[in-house]
Amino acid sequence: LNLQGSTQVLIGGTNGEVGVQYVENAGVGLRHNNVTKLTTESTGVLVAGDIQIDSALLSNQENTDIDSAAAEVVAQVAISYTAAFFDFVVKKGTNVRSGTVYACHDGTNVEFTETSTNDLGDTSDVTLSVDKTSTNLRLIATVTSDDWSVKSLIRAI
Repeated sequence: LNLQGSTQVLIGGTNGEVGVQYVENAGVGLRHNNVTKLTTESTGVLVAGDIQIDSALLSNQENTDIDSAAAEVVAQVAISYTAAFFDFVVKKGTNVRSGTVYACHDGTNVEFTETSTNDLGDTSDVTLSVDKTSTNLRLIATVTSDDWSVKSLIRAI
């Protein structure tokens, strides 16, 4: 099968709904219910929505400006997951901390531990904690100076 079009090729059902869209020099999109969910791009692949692998979650979250005014939620995951692993990098200038915060909950209580931490420079301004709301398990950063950023990769099961 060789389909060619001047700028795009669409594949869909008889109801007019498009399942696959190819756009020349722009990529290919796979759609569900006529909404693009997976797209190839020049820099890689873009997925709209969560990637779920056997009821697990993998998510990248970023907060680029954490200030000392108040504790700030820097990552979160739905409490439908019992445990979360927040891999993080906290940075301000040349001061960098990386590590993992492991957290779990039993529906009421939450326990967490920061492990595998490495520091470059002075990161003593940063305290990480985890709390649980009625909907989310949240990684919280409290800082005593301004202009910190946090990037995190969340794995939840």
